[in-house]
Amino acid sequence: MSLKSECEASIYSFAPLHKQLNSQILGEYSEYVGIVITLHREEYEVQKAKGDSTFVLSDAAKKLLTDTSPFK
Repeated sequence: MSLKSECEASIYSFAPLHKQLNSQILGEYSEYVGIVITLHREEYEVQKAKGDSTFVLSDAAKKLLTDTSPFK
C-alpha cells in the first residue's frame, strides 16, 4: 500500500464513507468527521514531505479520535 492509500484506510477506520456522506448531506457528526479528515490531512502532508512510504497516525491522535467518536 502507498502512503496515500494507507491514509485513506485510516480515515475510513474512524469515519466510514457512509458517515462522511451523511455528514456532508445532513450535517450529522460534521465536527467529528472534519477533525478526522483534518488530522489525517495534516499528518499526511508532514509524512509526504519527509518522504515516508508508510502512513502512521500518532497514538495521541488515535486516542483522541477513538475517545471522541460518536460512532460507538
